[in-house]
Amino acid sequence: MFTDFTDVQRLDTDPEVASHRAIVLEQGRYSWYSGYHHRESFAQRVRYAFSDRDEYIGIPTDRVRIGNFCQFASGSAFLLGGNHGHDIEAVSPYGFINFFEGARNAWEPVGDTVIGHEVWIGYEALVMPGVTIGTGAVIGARAVVSKDVAPYSVVVGHNKTVRHRFDPLRRKLLWRIAWWHWSDERITEALPLLQGHDVLALAQYAGVDPDEVLEDDDPGVASKGLAG
Repeated sequence: MFTDFTDVQRLDTDPEVASHRAIVLEQGRYSWYSGYHHRESFAQRVRYAFSDRDEYIGIPTDRVRIGNFCQFASGSAFLLGGNHGHDIEAVSPYGFINFFEGARNAWEPVGDTVIGHEVWIGYEALVMPGVTIGTGAVIGARAVVSKDVAPYSVVVGHNKTVRHRFDPLRRKLLWRIAWWHWSDERITEALPLLQGHDVLALAQYAGVDPDEVLEDDDPGVASKGLAG
């Protein structure tokens, strides 16, 4: 699948992703995975998930939901599967169900993992089940994400936010602009702005007045990172 490190697997046109019951693309438009160094497809990086069904012992299983224009570096992985059958509040979290007749199955889902729009997840980063990574966030190489990540933040190590990519006004403007929903033609026309560094110039192009942004335009209050 990957001939060298520049090859990517486009998720929204990939048949394995399309048929995978635990991977849900919120359009997933142009999102891609670069897997050359690990020689696995994106679906293989979604762990503890059934590819052909969306329930276990009669209970709906967790999924990973992916927004538009996301990029996943080689080795990035998503752990689903809820608590994997280990009840840490019990006297023993041991999985007795595997060997002892009459043992209860302690598995419980924890909720979907949500990846917002234009998220970048770095090399061998590990995303734990049930978290939301907000739109525009960047996850550093080999980071472990076990808590929700705010939009446009940069996270490294173990849930450590080192900075935000933009100030509050520019985050609100980008949320209002929502370029990840634009047509291919409009994106092509705006590429110099999208690949530039001037959010205010992009807002002017998009017809968004900075003086008219509202409190509700803050992506930090958006439901599950995919409302925009």
